[in-house]
Amino acid sequence: MKKNFYLDLLLFFSGLICIATGIVLDFHLFAGLGNGRAVKGIVTNIHTYSGYIMMVGLLFHLVWHWQWVKAVAKKQLGK
Repeated sequence: MKKNFYLDLLLFFSGLICIATGIVLDFHLFAGLGNGRAVKGIVTNIHTYSGYIMMVGLLFHLVWHWQWVKAVAKKQLGK
């Protein structure tokens, strides 16, 4: 149960960071800062790596819950 809690926490925070940096990038909120290009590069890197962390976390989440996924799919498909 602990590994699931920490994985969910990791997914939540990496998703939150990815969303926040995505909004910053989409609305160009870094443009008013001193060196806009440098800030954009940093925010882009944070956005990219938080997405990678989220992707790996999602893969672990699916592997750890695969039996549940199969059971629900089987029930929904009527087999």
